[in-house]
Amino acid sequence: MRKRFIKTSVCLSLLLLSAIFFGLIGCQSNDNPTPALNIEAIAQNLVADLSKQGYEVRYGYPALFGIEQCNDAIETMGNCYGNNPAAPYITPFVPSWPEEFVDPATKNAFGKPKDGYSSIYRLDPREAIIILALLPPPSKYFGFQTYIFTREGVINTNDDIYKWLLQFNNPVILKQFFDTSPNPKRLRIFGSMGNSNNNVVVENQSGTAFDQERFFIITPDQFMEKNMKAALLKAGVPRAEHIFVEPVSSAYNIGLTEEADDFTSLTRYAMPQDDDKAATWRTKLPIVVLRVREKNVTHQPEPYPPVVLDTRTANPEDWLKNDLQRLITEIKLDRGQLNATVLPVYDLQTAVDLVGPDCYQRGMNCLGDTQDTSYQGTLNLSLDNNEVYAVIGTLATTTGNATYVNLSLYRASTLWGVKSISDVNLQNTAKDYVGRVNNTDKFYLHYISRDCQKFVSILPACTSVTEDMVPKGDFLKIAQRNYIRPLTKRGPDSKQTLSPFIITFDGNKL
Repeated sequence: MRKRFIKTSVCLSLLLLSAIFFGLIGCQSNDNPTPALNIEAIAQNLVADLSKQGYEVRYGYPALFGIEQCNDAIETMGNCYGNNPAAPYITPFVPSWPEEFVDPATKNAFGKPKDGYSSIYRLDPREAIIILALLPPPSKYFGFQTYIFTREGVINTNDDIYKWLLQFNNPVILKQFFDTSPNPKRLRIFGSMGNSNNNVVVENQSGTAFDQERFFIITPDQFMEKNMKAALLKAGVPRAEHIFVEPVSSAYNIGLTEEADDFTSLTRYAMPQDDDKAATWRTKLPIVVLRVREKNVTHQPEPYPPVVLDTRTANPEDWLKNDLQRLITEIKLDRGQLNATVLPVYDLQTAVDLVGPDCYQRGMNCLGDTQDTSYQGTLNLSLDNNEVYAVIGTLATTTGNATYVNLSLYRASTLWGVKSISDVNLQNTAKDYVGRVNNTDKFYLHYISRDCQKFVSILPACTSVTEDMVPKGDFLKIAQRNYIRPLTKRGPDSKQTLSPFIITFDGNKL
């Protein structure tokens, strides 16, 4: 499916050069394009050294997970995880160890794997997954994170959040947060395990981030961390600061048996400065994936303590609360529907404890969360009665609470992201209310309907949601994400920001 970006003669030369070590990467397959040559050289050196030391080393491969792969996710898991439709994710597929239990129920959770590989993996107590990567071109955000995906258990119907969700009398919404995996003995979790390695973390530690070679270790064993770091430096990594570790703590059930927790890893890369360069990087995916473990057990594992999350901060937005309410009133007056319903957009981190290390303990589906953003989301919204929705909120890029803002539209039944609207499109959209509302530069206003062409003369900022995107009879969900508060490593503290509101207008009366 991807194009081959190097000439055949060069490819054959590289194949000969790396035949010993690179049976699964390099030029062998269009599904596994050649990474940057320096990354390959370091990988070759690393594999040779680790093999000589007696480690078992196997190659994996990176793959995109975007809207095109949502069909596999929906067929396997019933939904597409509330994916951010702004850009595809990248996930490493790793070879399974011979004695590792691989759950057939979740085999295609992130797309169809090659035989013997999986995007969902268990962890040997003495292993490490190593990612060698040429990081992408500059963008507003890049982040790499590992998740617990499923674990053995039963739904806790006495949980406070479970009981809170019952009040909406909507089994679909309840099921999105509390459900078993396709394997009924296991719970859907998909929860972050701690703090991600994002572009700010990488830059703070190593000096630069984008377009740079950087190296990532995922391991439950501090002994393996120390040895893998030493091996990477010996293999050609110039500085220890170029290596980043994601510890899998003792809070998780480590092991290769059916009863153990399983995991997956995702890279997010969004809002590039140059779309063409970003597309080229995604096509080539200059990334090497290695899976390493001790063949001959020589030490007791040294587990990590439970993770401590970075503290989030925010510029308090409460001073804008009255202006936001005034803006809502003025918009209703302009549309001639003063009695239009105003619905809240819920802050998911406070309403449903959507913080991975917290919500996984509830046995709850954390929807692939990350500490790099805040989440606000709606209940189901109908589109079949000529509704026109106005979304009104503070624009976090102007309040100092985000590097970029993403407003995402979803097909509710499958949590399939169908449209993304960024802060670039939301900037200055409340300017018509200057003079009537204070601080309009701190707000955005965006309309959503089935057919914005009907209202083009009166609704300047509007997105159409066609029946191809959300079929008739299905519902719309809207989610807002505020990524990375400036001068920090994490998303804003949502307790100090204002959540958006939705006004429901009757399109027949506009």
